[in-house]
Amino acid sequence: MARLVDLLAQRSVLEIACGTGYWTQFHAEKAKAVTATDFNEAVLSIARARLQDRGNVQVRQADAFSLKNPGPAFDAGFAGFWWSHVERQRMDAFLDGLHACLLPGSRVVFADNLYVEGNSTPVSRTDGDGNTYQIRRLADGRRFEVLKNFPTRAEFEHVAGRFGGEVHFEASAYFWCGWYDLPD
Repeated sequence: MARLVDLLAQRSVLEIACGTGYWTQFHAEKAKAVTATDFNEAVLSIARARLQDRGNVQVRQADAFSLKNPGPAFDAGFAGFWWSHVERQRMDAFLDGLHACLLPGSRVVFADNLYVEGNSTPVSRTDGDGNTYQIRRLADGRRFEVLKNFPTRAEFEHVAGRFGGEVHFEASAYFWCGWYDLPD
């Protein structure tokens, strides 16, 4: 968590798929400004309540796949636990859209889960494009198949390396954080 906060410190951050604002509350402590976006208005209402006392945070509805520069000039982009929910065949288009909202030289940061055998929900299937899925069960018994890709260091470096200079990737037992800076 400290690494994430430090990577975004003193930057104007465009956050994609902020959900309930859980991660926003932490990196907003040191960020200059944060525009936290999500497509789902239900989770945005939770984020607004959680972040209401943060004068440097704006919460806005936005579609991560068709961003229309949702705010001022951003010198950082962040998505926590979102990379894994983007289909492999849509990743470049998503990143192109994100980068179009950022200033040259901006930092781009992602954090997400690692697949840990015996701890993670098992992968239920892999499609023809290499996307993996899990079955999620709700307390009421309903079941949903959820896209959940788990990139390796090499995969992240390959994808991110097409857009930025030096690519960084750090992993702990259950999570990874990757980042790069866009060219000036």
